[in-house]
Amino acid sequence: MSKSMLTAKLILSAAVALVTGVLTCNAAPGARLHTTMSSKSFFVGEEFVYEILVSHATKVEVDEVEGDDTLAIQFLKEEHIKRGDLSTVALRYRMVPLRAGAVMIPSLSIQVGDQVLMTDEEVFIHVKQAEGYPGMSLVRELPDRDLYVGEPFRANYTWTSPLSLNGFRAVRLDLPLFYHQGFKIRSPHHWIAGDDKAAIGLPAANTRLIARYGNVTAGGLNFHTVSFTKIVVPVKPGEFALSPATLLTSYVEPPGKGGGGSGWKTNYPSYFNNNFFATMEGETYEKYFAASMPRNLLVLPLPDAGRPRDFAGQVGKCRVTVTASPTVLRAGDPITLTIVVDACEFPEVFELPDLSEQTAFSRQFAMPPRQSTGRIDGRKKTYIRTLRPLGQEATVIPSVRIPYFDPGTKSYGVAESAAIPITVKPAEMVTAFDAAMRGVGPLRNHVDKNPQGIRANGGSARAVDERVLSGHHWLVLLLVLPPLGFAIFYVATTRQRLAMNDPVKARAMGAMKRFRRSVARMSRSGEQSPAQQLGQLDDAVRAYMADTLNLLRHAHTFEELEAILGGRVDIEPLRQVYASAEYEKYRGTASHPDVAALIRQAKQCIQSIHQVKS
Repeated sequence: MSKSMLTAKLILSAAVALVTGVLTCNAAPGARLHTTMSSKSFFVGEEFVYEILVSHATKVEVDEVEGDDTLAIQFLKEEHIKRGDLSTVALRYRMVPLRAGAVMIPSLSIQVGDQVLMTDEEVFIHVKQAEGYPGMSLVRELPDRDLYVGEPFRANYTWTSPLSLNGFRAVRLDLPLFYHQGFKIRSPHHWIAGDDKAAIGLPAANTRLIARYGNVTAGGLNFHTVSFTKIVVPVKPGEFALSPATLLTSYVEPPGKGGGGSGWKTNYPSYFNNNFFATMEGETYEKYFAASMPRNLLVLPLPDAGRPRDFAGQVGKCRVTVTASPTVLRAGDPITLTIVVDACEFPEVFELPDLSEQTAFSRQFAMPPRQSTGRIDGRKKTYIRTLRPLGQEATVIPSVRIPYFDPGTKSYGVAESAAIPITVKPAEMVTAFDAAMRGVGPLRNHVDKNPQGIRANGGSARAVDERVLSGHHWLVLLLVLPPLGFAIFYVATTRQRLAMNDPVKARAMGAMKRFRRSVARMSRSGEQSPAQQLGQLDDAVRAYMADTLNLLRHAHTFEELEAILGGRVDIEPLRQVYASAEYEKYRGTASHPDVAALIRQAKQCIQSIHQVKS
């Protein structure tokens, strides 16, 4: 073999060895996989951590894994562990078995470099159902009849326990109705206040609800009850088989005897939030289970026969009455409608039809695009709406129609208010010059004297004396500047921290400053029409009220302000601001009020409100 051939062979062998080394490094052939969990036997609803350890790895890629109706799975975190030259990646999952029997943990695919590792496909856990306790029950009450799409009904739940609630260290409520796609869940209005002494917080269906605590006596025994109710609205027809509502508890006998003990507090008991099957030294926990009966619900579609053309989906009878003020006015002036919907069994889910989409209203009246929501009082819901007649042709406020379907008679009906006669007079004509020159006080610029004269920049020649700081001065600065800098930073970020912790309070605190800034911009904006000035004033006043009282900026009304501030401060000067806004939109070339006078009145009134709120 020649010398050149030998050299070429050596170079080729070196190249092959180099490529092989690189591929071996990328493949991470030493990566290994190991899985751990605390046990292989659990109760239904008992959480456990499933951990996957990948050794000889610094970076892994894992496919997402989803649970099913037997096992709920949630990824917790990925942790990197370094011990000497050994690198390990730990993947942790929280798992909750949802039914009894043999439950399989799904196989997971993990990629390490060019390697793909798989967990075992035959990993099973044994899941047991907790036993019931004599006298403990969970009852779910639903209507015992067929329902219609859109028909609200109440779902009542009651947990009855002969055991003291002080002993329950965890509660897991599973309410299938709450996350069923065929139904929409709403809370009753003021069913119980959160600060009520009988209010008790419960974790349920991945959320938290407020229930009512009580006591009953049966057969000479005392029972504790925890009850709550929700409004349910079917959203599609069909026959639905509802699984039982279930309750899984972890209980340890509390010290002492009696129903609740002197330390019992119903309002959000903290121990309901503890780790579900956590154990403490010296305490033995029992697991108790209760379930309601399964139910079938048949939801029927609404019939087509007799359906009014303007039917908007209201299911359930109601009445409607309307009052208007004023009824004698000029074109473009606002009319306040008070619409009361009464005899409504579920005002929480009632929605008033949009009057602006009804031809009888939109033809002769203008309405703001945004309106305030209704106010619920018992079975009554009150709405405030604002109309502006477009001209003298408007002689009557049309009837407010609410078509509904009555499940009792299985027929359609219409709740209708009486029409309200009105008198609309022509609007007054005022020129822009009149609006600009009206009011008291001079409107021209003038010069004031400065009694102090012109002052020098410095008090003495020492003001321009440049001297280098000594070491003593630098030491003082080093001691003083850090705490001074922190104090300045703390004060400077006070408003920002408040905005993060309590944005409603932060907006209220800055409302007056923003109002004054807006009014100052109006005075510096130069030549503007009265309509533009009025629009800016309306924006400034509404923004202040919205920020101070936590209202919607362009959806609240003057009547709402009277209800909130009435008796504490005179807000009558603001009535004309609210009533006169949007003239250009509703009156065209009609009259404008004295804008300068309105600005002065608004500033004085809001200053009074600010002093009262402060």
